[in-house]
Amino acid sequence: MIQKIAITITFLTGLGMIFLGARFLLSPEIAEAGYGLHFNEQGDYSFHYIKGIRDLFSGIVICFLVLTGQTKALGITLLAGTIIPIADMLIVLSKDYNTIAAAIPHIAAMIVCAIFGAILLFKKPRTKVASTSGFIKLISTVETCNASVMELNILPGEKTPWHYHTLFSETFEIIKGSLEVGKGKAVLQLRQGEVATIKPNEKHYYHNVSEEECIIKVTINPGNENFEKALFILKGLSNDGLASVAGTPRKFKDLAVFVSLSNSRMPGVQKIAEPIFRYVAQAAVKKGYLDNLVNKYYKQ
Repeated sequence: MIQKIAITITFLTGLGMIFLGARFLLSPEIAEAGYGLHFNEQGDYSFHYIKGIRDLFSGIVICFLVLTGQTKALGITLLAGTIIPIADMLIVLSKDYNTIAAAIPHIAAMIVCAIFGAILLFKKPRTKVASTSGFIKLISTVETCNASVMELNILPGEKTPWHYHTLFSETFEIIKGSLEVGKGKAVLQLRQGEVATIKPNEKHYYHNVSEEECIIKVTINPGNENFEKALFILKGLSNDGLASVAGTPRKFKDLAVFVSLSNSRMPGVQKIAEPIFRYVAQAAVKKGYLDNLVNKYYKQ
């Protein structure tokens, strides 16, 4: 529970940093006062723009690490980043016109980075359950049917971030166990025999919050061969130890390929990262990396 709280607060902190960075770029004088400094810029806002880009970048990195489930990297980033609020605090307190009250936001940021960074970096690994390997089988393929139908398992802790698809609908049918599914503004707790259909362009996620394996049948309509390949590659990477407990590929290149193949689009602030994913995926295709993944995990 404490890890989930740490991740939530860290994500909110990242969003806050994005806001602060944007404010330094768009309203430099207001941002300067909020920071705790007062001086006559004489129309030169170079400092403010430098500060704004720094905060904007830091916030994007933090949010990206949270959304991709890279907890260890997030912990390292927060601990290393503690130096930033420490320096900010010392700068603000060095001014004669400031009191300790002006440094409180920087002190709070320092505490968040240090404490939650340590929690995320040194968290104990998840206890292994009886089922430690993933499986997937193709029931109907787009080559022989209008829909792509697959059966696969979702292990405890496996999840996806919020996302949506533009090319097809996605239907989850629970064969065994239970699964939490976010659908639009609702969060569904699906159990054996229950079904949920996600429409094109409808944001959603899934998360196995139980301690037992969940087996589902996924139907993609109209069928999509790239989506079939994406799920097989994802399960193959997981079985080879190349994915996190959440099922997220550890290598950024693998993650970019999966996101591209599965027609996964990112809602909200996550959209900022889409051009990066697209570029990396296209480079992987040109270099034959995707073909290697398909031959290894899908064609077999």
